[in-house]
Amino acid sequence: MPVPDEELDNLPLLLEAIKNQSIHRLEGILQDIVKHSPEGRKIASKWLLVVKNDVKAGPVAPVSPIAPVTFALPVKEESMTSVPMTSRFENCIYCLEEFEVTENSETSCKYHLEPDVVDEEYFKAEIAAGYDVDSDEYRLAWPEGFFYPCCGMGLTGSMCQVGWHKAADPDDRPRKETRRSEF
Repeated sequence: MPVPDEELDNLPLLLEAIKNQSIHRLEGILQDIVKHSPEGRKIASKWLLVVKNDVKAGPVAPVSPIAPVTFALPVKEESMTSVPMTSRFENCIYCLEEFEVTENSETSCKYHLEPDVVDEEYFKAEIAAGYDVDSDEYRLAWPEGFFYPCCGMGLTGSMCQVGWHKAADPDDRPRKETRRSEF
């Protein structure tokens, strides 16, 4: 009986099966591949990890477009046999977007300091009639009825803060809860 791994004709079927799996199941399969296959570890590392010295990071405080600051990481000579690695992708604590740490720059992150709010004067009649105008539907239909208090710009304007993406400090990140069997 042929082993599924050796059947090259199964590739389209396998790709279709991957599309139909839950993220949880795919995560488990990928972990299994990485644990048991040196080639799997090599491929996953290529896609998910980078050399720490290749990480581009900015100053601790976000940079405003009014006062741009440049920042360069010191270059450290490392032995090629034990090069420290880190995750290639992080989530920014300012704009809440995922970013690639090697492509970060002083203009990568664009965001507002405060969430948008309803312009009560614009929606005066709707609010008086009891409508809940603070919704995604209203934002989509009437973006001019909302603004950012941090800068006064509307939803269609540009972001008031521009700077480096910043990942959460590893010590501040929530840990995955693991369930342990009690005997």
